[in-house]
Amino acid sequence: MIRGSTLLLFFCAVAFFKTGYAQDITFPINFHDGQVIETCSGFFADSGGDTLTPYGNNENFSVTFTSDSDENIYMKMSFIFFQLGEGDYLYVYDGEDETAPLIIHAGGNELAGEQIFAGGSSLHFRFESSPDNVGLGWLANVECFSLCDAFYADVDTDSGSFDFCPDVETVTFFGSAGYYGGDPAGGGDQFLFEWYFDGDIKEGPTVDNTYNGPGAYPFRLTVTDPVNNCLTDTIETIRIATIPNFNNTIATTDTVCAEEPFSIIGSINPVTWTGFPTKIDTVVFINDTVEFTSTLSFEVFEDGAQLNQLEDFGRVCINIEHVDFGHLMFELECPNEQMVLLKDIGPGGAHLGEPVVPHDNIPGIGYEYCFNTTPQYGTMDETSFQFHEYLDQAGNYYVNQPYMPPGNYTPDQSFDAFVGCPLNGEWTLTVSDIITGTSGHVLGWSLFFDDKFYPDSLIFTPEIVEEQWFDMNDTPLEGNPVSVSEDVEGDYAYTFRARDDFGCEWDTIINVTVLPLPRAEIVSELEIPVCEGDSTLFTVEPVNSGDDFNWIYQWMLEGAELEGRIYDTIMAKEPATYMVRVTDTINGCSDFFDLTLTTQNCDLEIPNVFTPNGDGINDNFEITNLEFYPGSNIVIYNRSGKKVFESNDYYGNWWDGGNQPDGTYYYILTYVKQGERKQTQGVITIVR
Repeated sequence: MIRGSTLLLFFCAVAFFKTGYAQDITFPINFHDGQVIETCSGFFADSGGDTLTPYGNNENFSVTFTSDSDENIYMKMSFIFFQLGEGDYLYVYDGEDETAPLIIHAGGNELAGEQIFAGGSSLHFRFESSPDNVGLGWLANVECFSLCDAFYADVDTDSGSFDFCPDVETVTFFGSAGYYGGDPAGGGDQFLFEWYFDGDIKEGPTVDNTYNGPGAYPFRLTVTDPVNNCLTDTIETIRIATIPNFNNTIATTDTVCAEEPFSIIGSINPVTWTGFPTKIDTVVFINDTVEFTSTLSFEVFEDGAQLNQLEDFGRVCINIEHVDFGHLMFELECPNEQMVLLKDIGPGGAHLGEPVVPHDNIPGIGYEYCFNTTPQYGTMDETSFQFHEYLDQAGNYYVNQPYMPPGNYTPDQSFDAFVGCPLNGEWTLTVSDIITGTSGHVLGWSLFFDDKFYPDSLIFTPEIVEEQWFDMNDTPLEGNPVSVSEDVEGDYAYTFRARDDFGCEWDTIINVTVLPLPRAEIVSELEIPVCEGDSTLFTVEPVNSGDDFNWIYQWMLEGAELEGRIYDTIMAKEPATYMVRVTDTINGCSDFFDLTLTTQNCDLEIPNVFTPNGDGINDNFEITNLEFYPGSNIVIYNRSGKKVFESNDYYGNWWDGGNQPDGTYYYILTYVKQGERKQTQGVITIVR
């Protein structure tokens, strides 16, 4: 059978074989066609003899390898290299010839890095190549092993994984065992299983074990075969994921006016589990007279382990708040006193974290600033600061405050200076405030090297593989950060979710209160369009009565503010767009409302003749544009001065001549324009 993909390469300590071949000899299949080779060492190769020379086409060779050892009687072949052309195959039989069971007929690179175990002392091989396709062939290490060497144990869990989330309480383990090449003494019912869990011993092929919290938990399974007197064991580690932090997941504001955009920024930071100290938590005040010095001591690495190249250094992180980062100097010293300047003093001008500015004795909220070999930012002096608002630990509220974003920075001096430093020993961090007048607090620091230096059971970091924002309706939002605005007042919750490579899902919720905007409309005293030369009063009216008690106003004409126009009314005199900004002084929210004033020609057009003959054309004494002067009065007299018609609202109540004869009549029209009473008179002739 084929077992695994790991190549185990070793040589038997036998100087000569029964055939008289020297150790490490190569056995090309064409030279030994039809032979039985008794050996426990050497290399089995194609007709090319190495990994560079191709074999020939139309080949058909066979060979048998048999153990020559009285103790290690079983045969194994470990393929270092395997590359056959299309249609070319190596047939492998579990025995001395082709009457034995066929284990595999392998083509392509199917056996590269694989091992083949015999169920007995022999393996038989036959190779066939096609007429056209030629490959480079193969090279395999010939080995022999004892029955107990072939005894193996495997472990699985009920989830198929050894990585779990913190909510796991009980894990079910399944043990199995067998012999490479097959069990010579039955089906394995005789195997005895013993499990060792941190001092607890459990028996049987299936057991349960309980866990409590994140960490790495090594365990061992030992399997005994009393029939063949063989024993084997395997060591595995259960890893329970650490709980990441969302420390820098924020909304740019926790209270916002409706329709005003804001951003939600998701940040999930995986937490490294270590079986040894890597972090110091503290609260230490620093200023120009008090510096911070702290030491982390390591003794977990192999003796003599040192940093040999830049990439061997992992990261150093400082949790800190300070009024001005430009006043600070960070230095890290390794056990042999080599030093790297992480950050030098500079122009500064921005906070680190969220300091309590007026009270230097109150610790603020620290942000984590790391220095590593794969940074997202340049040096601190090269990095543009950002702006935020925050409520400090003393209750002071700050807006538009410059700060250095947390994250990974480039050190001022290269970590190349640590090449040659031993890992074990004391590593010392110094934080100095060089300039008088500002202060802050160091809240802790941590130091990691490349993971390759740590035993697997002592350190791991779950990797975040997915992250996504969701709104209150659980609708995914695109991007991170996400720009958001809400049209309706209320309390909104946004969920930032992530998943790590352990399969654990994490989330945090950011709450934002959306305040209402003023709801109003502009009402015109006159119907728009107004007559040319007319003006009309614009008035801001709330949609809901009483909402305007706390409102203030600012009128604008074509977007430009009108000085002194700060009331709820304005006299609109010229055709233009009038806009008003209405601000609610209670919540500080503003909205804009506009209305465009347009004009039209409203001059009266009074005819001097009409023909009331019933033909539907000019049958009435109609005055064009009189609709713009409601309540107009007209009196009509005949030539004798006798009043024959009068109306106090003439528009639409047109005189049709009544039963008056054809002839000339006199009219007096009275109306109001722009607040003034006007009168016009003239003659009108009836012609039938």
